[in-house]
Amino acid sequence: MVKVMRFCVCGAACLPGMPPQAVTAKDVLTAVRRKHAKDAVVREVVVDDPFHQAILNRWRLTGSSAEYWESRIDPAEVAPSIPDGWTPVDAVPQRRIDALIVTSRMLTAVEIKVTRADFRRDTDEKRRAWQLFSHRFVYAVPKGLVTPDEVPASCGLWEFDPELFDPRRPKQHGLTTTKKAVMNRAPAPLPDQVFISLAHRVSRYETKEERRAA
Repeated sequence: MVKVMRFCVCGAACLPGMPPQAVTAKDVLTAVRRKHAKDAVVREVVVDDPFHQAILNRWRLTGSSAEYWESRIDPAEVAPSIPDGWTPVDAVPQRRIDALIVTSRMLTAVEIKVTRADFRRDTDEKRRAWQLFSHRFVYAVPKGLVTPDEVPASCGLWEFDPELFDPRRPKQHGLTTTKKAVMNRAPAPLPDQVFISLAHRVSRYETKEERRAA
């Protein structure tokens, strides 16, 4: 009897019945790239958090210069409020997304989670900047890690099943849309800081390629 071999996402051959290796963030990112092979998929993109900046500006209005600004600026117009316990030292001024999918008409922010603990640590505060700048925000997770009702109302859910991944067949990427994201039809323009950062990454990559070719 011939035993049929199958392949895990890592590319290693496994016998039927053997459990696939634990899914990693790299595995999920590979599946995202396969699914969006015709699009630009950029990993680990960082954006300045405009909400942090607004709160920081309001906090400054309450400092030593508050009396000067009191009759000139309404703090509520800068930021609705300062969260309880907020300090400039503890706040995070930038937000990173695991992957940004860029097409001619859409920006999709993809946050990859491979453990429940990591998923539970996510908050509205961590998501809000990328929800502002992208058309949709999606979680990409191993199959069965979270349920659709656990995902925030506006976010989408993609599940990766390594059993459905085949490195020899590009269309078998293993990703399934379990919950569609609510579309943000008018996202804010990406800050110049993002384009400058991406330009530097491209420049460093091209420099390395030129050195290899030399």
